[in-house]
This record gives sequence, structure tokens and C-alpha cells, in this order.
Amino acid sequence: MTYDPPPLRGKSNYDSNFVIVPFSKTYDEALTLLVEARDYLSANRKRDRLDLLSDGAIAQFREEMRMTTRLIRSMAWLLSVRAVEAGEIDWSDAVDGDDLMVDIKICIQDDRDRCSTITPALLDLMDRAHSLYMRAARMELQVAARHRPAD
Repeated sequence: MTYDPPPLRGKSNYDSNFVIVPFSKTYDEALTLLVEARDYLSANRKRDRLDLLSDGAIAQFREEMRMTTRLIRSMAWLLSVRAVEAGEIDWSDAVDGDDLMVDIKICIQDDRDRCSTITPALLDLMDRAHSLYMRAARMELQVAARHRPAD
């Protein structure tokens, strides 16, 4: 699943900070990680539900949801970039500054130390999702800073 970027539309019409090859790798990484997380969470649902009301289980559920949110938010941003690159939307339409700041506030939190039964495989997925999210958020913040609506 490799992303083939559209051809550039004129030499001065290209308004992007993102080099196509690293972006393509980031998109592929996001898609792969999203599938890995889905497979892991699906395979481990029954085993992890023994003590649903313990503080550790609730903390782990919250961190799993945060990981999923990071992945979905990253993929949404990367799909927006693809839409801009294809000429379907403008950069200003790709960024919602209010939602971005709320998402960042939620996604940068980390309460893994409260999770008592977290597996090394889940910890690895969570770390990679966090890394991907931080890269996507930095890209989106760059674009948001360049395309602020006029007051």
C-alpha cells in the first residue's frame, strides 16, 4: 500500500511543507499501525476483561482509547493532506484549529503508569502511536500557523 502522489499542478501552485516521499512513508506507517492496533485489541479483548472495574483495568481502557484516538486523528490528518495534494480541498479547509487544540490536549496525556496489566506488545503499540501522532500534530500545527483565518 504505497501512496502515489498526484503530479504537481504548476511550479508555483505547490503550497506544502511536506516532501512527498517521507509523507508517503508516514501514511503507510499510519495505516499499518492502525491495522496492528485493531488486530491486537480484537485478539486481546476477552483476556483483558477479567476485572473490569479495577483501577488498573479502567486506566488501561482509557490508554487504549487514547492510543486509538491518536491513530484515528493521525490518519484523518494524513488523509486531509492527501486531499490537499490532490487538489480536492485547500489547506485552510484541512485544519480546524479549535479541534486541533482539544485533540492535542487529550492525545499528549499519558497515564500508562496507572495500568497494572499492560503487555509489552501493547506498550510498543502505544509508543509507536504516540510518536506517529506527535509527528502528524507538528505537521498540522505548521499548516495551521500558516493558514490562520483573518481576524
